[in-house]
Amino acid sequence: MTTKKVKVGVIGVGLIAQIAHIPAYIEAGAEIVGVADVVESRLKKVAEQFSIPKTYTNYKDLLANPDVDAVSICTPNYLHAQMTIDALNVGKAVLCEKPMAMNVKEAQNMFETSQKTGKLLMMGFNNRFRGDAQKLKQFIDEGKLGKIYYAKIGYMRRRGTPKGWFTVKKESGGGPVIDIGVHVIDLTRYLMGNPKPVSVSASTYKYFPEYHIDGKYPWESSDVKDKLRDGKENDVEDLATAFIRFEDGSSVFVETSWASNIAEDRFYIDMLGTKMGAEIDSYNPIHKGSRNNEGSISLYGEELHSLVDYEVKTPEVRSHFEEIKYFVGLLKDKKQDLLDTAKNGVEIQKIIDAIYKSAQIGKEVIVE
Repeated sequence: MTTKKVKVGVIGVGLIAQIAHIPAYIEAGAEIVGVADVVESRLKKVAEQFSIPKTYTNYKDLLANPDVDAVSICTPNYLHAQMTIDALNVGKAVLCEKPMAMNVKEAQNMFETSQKTGKLLMMGFNNRFRGDAQKLKQFIDEGKLGKIYYAKIGYMRRRGTPKGWFTVKKESGGGPVIDIGVHVIDLTRYLMGNPKPVSVSASTYKYFPEYHIDGKYPWESSDVKDKLRDGKENDVEDLATAFIRFEDGSSVFVETSWASNIAEDRFYIDMLGTKMGAEIDSYNPIHKGSRNNEGSISLYGEELHSLVDYEVKTPEVRSHFEEIKYFVGLLKDKKQDLLDTAKNGVEIQKIIDAIYKSAQIGKEVIVE
């Protein structure tokens, strides 16, 4: 293990960079050498707030800085692929926010570039680092659930459509499927041992393009906060459902929404194994409040010819901070990402692409 400080740059200094990446790097003991953003006023404000010495309005100038070991890419989705490939090609390691890219072709190019250059590419699947998810993974790896053959999962908001580039398809790639559904799909597949997807049947819906709820304020991307756009453009779905089949015979039903007439927001995984079932049911930590405490998982099974229910207390952690601490640790120790987030990011992108294609044509789609 080296004692040398990891030096990083952050490309895109919007909200996710401000509340997660930048403070997490500082807490993890990394040195933030510089930040890049096309909006100069935002760039200056963030640099001053976190005492970051260098600012760049062109991300390629940040990549040209020889002091930078790695970068976080926190830009709109349509910029992920090119920025990641450019960074890898000049010898920088990359932590790229989810989703990996706009489509499978872009994601595959990113992964192949990381393989060719030998530089670390890690995807921002922060929910893998949740305390409840990590504890459930331990139970699964110990064989406590047996063979996991089915899961019903969801990331559902009652009213939580973000404003800004998120709802502009050419910049985001889609709505809740690619924005928040990606989290619960990746986490579930990770818990199940990353089975290979073989087919998807899906539907998407759009019934809430505009709404106003008194006292409720949506997540606004920085382009809205900085008055670069009004945030009213919306050409993506607000709800989607999908049935995913995997090569090992297991399957997953997923639902995800930004807006739907349900009782409350939910982030949930109901997982069935041959020995026990398991449940995670909570809000995402960013959005406070929960049906069940994020600090627990529920297990269901039978012992001595009786049904048994267990509640397992789990540590409550800041998943983005744990994710970035892991990334910094990989860089300091010069280790590979054993979670294979880049390789699995390509597989998740295949599922996302198949969801949109199936919904478009109204038929089941084979995943290549």
